[in-house]
Amino acid sequence: MLGLGLFFSVALVSGNNLAACVGTAVGARVISRTAGMALGSAGFVVGLLLQGASMLPGLRAILPSSNPVLVTEILFVTVVIFLGANIFRIPLSLTMSLVGLLAGVSTAHHFPVRENYLVSVLVVWFMAPAAAMLVMFCSVRLLGKFSPRHLWHRIASYKVLLIAFSFLTAYVLGANTLGLVVAIGGFNVMTVWIAVLGIFCGSFFLSSGTVRRIGHEIFTLRYSNALLTLVVPSILVELATLFAIPLSITETAAAGVMGAGLSYQHKCISVWPFTVIVIGWIIVPILSFLIGLLI
Repeated sequence: MLGLGLFFSVALVSGNNLAACVGTAVGARVISRTAGMALGSAGFVVGLLLQGASMLPGLRAILPSSNPVLVTEILFVTVVIFLGANIFRIPLSLTMSLVGLLAGVSTAHHFPVRENYLVSVLVVWFMAPAAAMLVMFCSVRLLGKFSPRHLWHRIASYKVLLIAFSFLTAYVLGANTLGLVVAIGGFNVMTVWIAVLGIFCGSFFLSSGTVRRIGHEIFTLRYSNALLTLVVPSILVELATLFAIPLSITETAAAGVMGAGLSYQHKCISVWPFTVIVIGWIIVPILSFLIGLLI
């Protein structure tokens, strides 16, 4: 049962987040949808194998003790929360939900949680989106001042960079978010193989809708801005991974897109969708914590 819960958790995360990693390159017609799925899957796997184990210290800080039954319950509750959010179209960061759930479980079982670590996680959760928004705002303004000389050469360079950073974005998500999920199941040969299978199944069978949707919507971003929406979140999540701090790439990416939108002086921007996402960032960990208390 533990392996089944791990498989479904990884498959859902991979399928749901693949578009955030490769949707830009697919939407810009740089690569095909199938190639994007393969590229994203490869990034997830490489990130998980090379850096996924670095999330173990963070897990132990939130959930110092566990057993197979408790781990199985956590994984299946995670799947239920994620499926429920998708059905009701509620903005959800699995990373934030999972951390809240683990903290609730530890509190209910009176495990010695490292409170200073949780404070660090909360600080990063608020600082990373703010940093992404600020960097995107300044970067888009700066890029807008350059003249479009050698336009076709620049476009060709952007296409190569879009592919490279699509892979890198998938890599950091594999290292951080998927690394945390696999760490819950125990980082060993069996759980890693189950996770790899879940990655490919989720990427190829659960992501087509989101990749297609982003593929049609991505043309609202120029190549330069689209590239920045990959670069900035990837760097921030990689830095968080180095300190074993779970950080949602969708959280930082959404803030980055908002920062890019605010940089345009003569465009009307709808703030409501971003406001809903921010509200979700606050409510989801709290609700997950309360659910964790019941496990």
